[in-house]
Amino acid sequence: MSKEFVLLVTPLVVLELILKLVCLRDWMKREQVNGLSRTAWLLIFLFVNLFGPIAYLVYGRKHHGHD
Repeated sequence: MSKEFVLLVTPLVVLELILKLVCLRDWMKREQVNGLSRTAWLLIFLFVNLFGPIAYLVYGRKHHGHD
């Protein structure tokens, strides 16, 4: 791998890890999530790169209109 590639990808990897940790922390605190089961959301934000955590934070955390 070239040095330029590593410098370009590193911030994205760090962002992804931070988003996943934020999602995991929130997911562990909640008994219910919006739309899908808790297990489905867990799999989505862990294995769907970048868009999975964003989808959870935007849609999955809402529960009956409350955050």
